[in-house]
Amino acid sequence: MTDKNTTIHDLQLSYQEFRGPLERLHTKDFSEVWLGDWSVNDLLAHMAGWFREMEGAIKRVEKGERPTPEGVDYSDSDAWNAKFTKDAKQGHDALKDFDHAYESYLAAAKSLPADKFGVDDGRPRIGNRLLQASGIGHFEEHQPQLDAWLAEREE
Repeated sequence: MTDKNTTIHDLQLSYQEFRGPLERLHTKDFSEVWLGDWSVNDLLAHMAGWFREMEGAIKRVEKGERPTPEGVDYSDSDAWNAKFTKDAKQGHDALKDFDHAYESYLAAAKSLPADKFGVDDGRPRIGNRLLQASGIGHFEEHQPQLDAWLAEREE
């Protein structure tokens, strides 16, 4: 795990790599189911939902609070994902929503003090964890899936 500038830079690079090919999609392409029972619309809603949740977590940490609100449990990711994808936007509106959620998440991350990033005794600090789980790591998880789908479409 790295310092704030490097972590944010890594997040931005991951976003750009993931986001780039989506611009070329036609509106109808966003609705094609290809990732289990998800389309690009659903994938973007899922990722945007986690960006929004973690933006809130970052803001709570900045105020000296726990990242997760009292009584909230993120361990049932399937339930959260179903919540996020239930009202997925369609086509380029899904992409705009994804972009907006990402920009808000990124802005929150940039406002987090530098001392929230790095490693203590081998454990990443909270800033790194919040950008890894729903940001950098999330892009790493879905990038190969997106790349494979896009490659299939070009054959």
